[in-house]
Amino acid sequence: MGLRKHPQVRRHHVEGVAYLVFGAGAYFLFRISGLDAHITWAHSAVIGYGVAALISIVPLPAGTRRARLARIAAVTGALVVPFVMLLNGHHQMQDEVGVISRSGNLLITSGIPYVHHATVLADINPYLPVMAVFGIPAALIARSGIDPQSAWNVVGDPRIWCAAIAIGGVWGSMRVLRARSGWATSAAILLVASPTIALEMCASGVDLPLAGFLLLGLALAATRRPALGAVFVAAAFAIKWVALLSLPIILALLITRYGRAVAARFVAFFVAASAVFVIPAILSVSDTIAQVFEFPTGHGSTPTPARSPMPGVLLASLGPAGRIAGMALLAVCAVVLSTYLVRRPPATFAAAATFIGAGFSCFFLLAPVGRFGYMLIPMLMFGLAYIAHRAEARPAEHSRRRPTSAAVQPL
Repeated sequence: MGLRKHPQVRRHHVEGVAYLVFGAGAYFLFRISGLDAHITWAHSAVIGYGVAALISIVPLPAGTRRARLARIAAVTGALVVPFVMLLNGHHQMQDEVGVISRSGNLLITSGIPYVHHATVLADINPYLPVMAVFGIPAALIARSGIDPQSAWNVVGDPRIWCAAIAIGGVWGSMRVLRARSGWATSAAILLVASPTIALEMCASGVDLPLAGFLLLGLALAATRRPALGAVFVAAAFAIKWVALLSLPIILALLITRYGRAVAARFVAFFVAASAVFVIPAILSVSDTIAQVFEFPTGHGSTPTPARSPMPGVLLASLGPAGRIAGMALLAVCAVVLSTYLVRRPPATFAAAATFIGAGFSCFFLLAPVGRFGYMLIPMLMFGLAYIAHRAEARPAEHSRRRPTSAAVQPL
């Protein structure tokens, strides 16, 4: 009996350590960040993670469902409470939330989600047109005549819709991949409640829909639904062009697993869907180039505020030599990943998601501009890759056991 309980106790301790690390990260953010949204989130998250760690580690009465209680505490402290607090209008929201709301209003009034010849930081929209869709609810509520102080205005907040797409992408991917065990659900909850993802959901949300669409598109492609998968990947691309980094890996997966015809079908639907999604950007090519491509890469007339102390940013701050060194490292990573992709192409969702996560990690860490929030995309990729790998391994274990059990059956 004691041996059977030992793995369960050990798992509780591992989760407890994870919550302690999460809490330390939240406290560190509280100490270094000057943003109101970050500080508000950190206050709540430190308490939530701390309570979750105590529940996981300290002795409790027999029969206590400590794992579930710990997850409830972590989700409540890191997601539910700060999400509600930051949506109530009494805290300063991050600039990108206002950018999305304004671009949604521009999209329904002019068909173009960009301020023409924008030079002020608050007017620049660094996203492709699908991101503006998340600002449409706020624009419609503003036009409805509802009192600006009414609680109904919360429904239009882009963060709600961005978080919904991310959660829907994670849940939908697990459904498509048939990773629906209790363990998989618990792992997904722990992943979403981790500091990088929870903070992004509460404070900004701008990278969440890209991750959600990309995860679901990859899951659909990996289960031989290339047309629908291509539409979701195209939606991710029509939010941020960096989603294109995933295309070679998805095509390698499709060719390896299903053949060139299926891969060609994916490409056809991706091109068609992308062409439709980016029509508003094509209507104003000069603004799209200036705001979507030049501004985020640091080549625009207005400097980008995305200057988190990532390795590539720190190298770029050293001058031309540092920038060249960063680009050289990025090129080395690209060559290594490309070589590995050709020699050992992915044949499963888990392998492809790991490839994509590694590619995004290299790009975000070594690019001359960037911010920590970008890392939620590879984190979700790695997390879902592990969950899918466990789900794929379980049927194999059952199939290995089946002949043994069948051998003892009477003829």
